[in-house]
Amino acid sequence: MPCSFILQNGARFDLRTGIPNNALEVWKTGRFKYLGLLPEAAELFAKEKISEVIRLINQSKNVEDIKVLATAKPDAVKVQEAAEARIKVLTN
Repeated sequence: MPCSFILQNGARFDLRTGIPNNALEVWKTGRFKYLGLLPEAAELFAKEKISEVIRLINQSKNVEDIKVLATAKPDAVKVQEAAEARIKVLTN
């Protein structure tokens, strides 16, 4: 049943009306573990700096999210290496 959550920083995350406007920002904080990225989300991260994508990869706890982030910067070797390393950590 859809509901509303109050996050640690006091922000409200309301699922009663569909996908909240602040879903991306909430996901980026890593504080709401029930959110995941769809493959289409890669385009949202394509404009981010490589260092930011790597930071998000390193905080991710979900292999699927890491794969989505890696596809946002397919030509960035550092991003691909960070993704591979993080997936290895999570799967071992």
